[in-house]
Amino acid sequence: MSTSIALLPEYIVGIAILVTMAAAMIRPHGDTTKSWVALIGTLGGLWATIDLWTRPIHPALFFNQSLTVDNYSLFVNILVLIAAGSTLLLGWDAEREYDEFPILVLISALGMMSLGMVANLITLFLGIEVLSLPLYVLAASHRNAMAGEAGIKYLLLGAFSSGILLFGLALLYGSMGTVNFVDFASVAHVHSPLLAAGLMLTLVGLLFKLGIVPFHMWIPDVYEGSPTSVTNFMAFGTKVGAAVILLRLLAYGFYVSAQNWGPALGYLALITMIVGNLLALPQNDLKRLFGYSGIGHAGFLLIGIAVHNAIGAKAMLFYLLPYGLAVIGAFAILTMMGTDKESVTIQDLTGMARKKPWAAALFIVFMFSFAGIPLTGGFVGKLYLLQAALFAHQPGLAIGLVLGTFLGLGAYLRPLQAMFRTSQSETSLTGWNVRWSQVIVLVVALVGTVGLGVYPTPVVHWVGQSANFFWLH
Repeated sequence: MSTSIALLPEYIVGIAILVTMAAAMIRPHGDTTKSWVALIGTLGGLWATIDLWTRPIHPALFFNQSLTVDNYSLFVNILVLIAAGSTLLLGWDAEREYDEFPILVLISALGMMSLGMVANLITLFLGIEVLSLPLYVLAASHRNAMAGEAGIKYLLLGAFSSGILLFGLALLYGSMGTVNFVDFASVAHVHSPLLAAGLMLTLVGLLFKLGIVPFHMWIPDVYEGSPTSVTNFMAFGTKVGAAVILLRLLAYGFYVSAQNWGPALGYLALITMIVGNLLALPQNDLKRLFGYSGIGHAGFLLIGIAVHNAIGAKAMLFYLLPYGLAVIGAFAILTMMGTDKESVTIQDLTGMARKKPWAAALFIVFMFSFAGIPLTGGFVGKLYLLQAALFAHQPGLAIGLVLGTFLGLGAYLRPLQAMFRTSQSETSLTGWNVRWSQVIVLVVALVGTVGLGVYPTPVVHWVGQSANFFWLH
């Protein structure tokens, strides 16, 4: 397969970035042309990815073994482009005054897409930085005190973690003499303090991006201060990028030494599942609640990597889709409520079941998916992760998943209870503004969430093809 065909989705998104920049310069301030160009570019990249998927594709390395295109990278493209498209739609009107918004979303999405194809250390770091730098700006894009604080915190902590990651990558290169993942296996089994230190620092840098305890403290503050559409992008897209590169790095380069890193990731997953969902229980601000529960979901995702088997890899990839769909659906509801203010609290939901029954019903579906209630995609995802933990003979992870799920259920029930309460001052529901872009996101999220819960077989087949690393058993 030629480079131009294999990398067509990335080329389309790259061209869309350039055209969006030109539209932002040519068209008057507040014009939606740039948003339309960005959305068309996202849909074009999604179409090209699906077209590649329908062809018989064999894993191929490009640019001196720095990028690889296979079913894994194509599935990552689909997840990332769904996240980018939903972000553009949710921020369609609210971000119209910020000409750079669609440009930065596309650049960050391109970085996330590249992480699915990364095959050496250099492109790994470049992908992480292309993902992160636009998000630092987007977090502070509302230019108020809370957004500025979120942007500064994200920038400082992100730069610190990037420094740790770069130091770890340098030690890996120094200990193994190569930057290509496929060459690591021949030397990764050698007991070397330099190699161990490099792998540890690299994992710390990547686990920060994923939001694993104890590298999680930036998430609730950044989520709360960022614009709601940007928080949606962070909650979905960054988890996809960090999780897939973590799996690619370990499954490609360090599969022969899984006994060295597997138990450590297992303990971190166990702690993260419990701590994240436990801290979500007392939260009043909904974006902070989703931030802490997202930490718990990152722990669930880490199970798929820690168990180091094919079922775990497939379960992790599958779980990303229902989690992401529930995220974009829940944040679509928040954007409808947050027209006058960015902060939406549990008290703001009071009376929703009576005044906005359709919105309450949709919100219940997405909360049920987060909690892992049957007939939703979240339930099937947690079931596959539970199966992966048991198959790997790690009952501790299975118990932690169940305990984290019950704690999360308690956190998700609080906003649902508020929706059915009545109050004399239900003024927060009067400022709703439902737009066509939000409706599209809600329809996609609802169909996907319920569809994955009722009939997950096609997606299970796709992730089975995507995570078919021959060295996993």
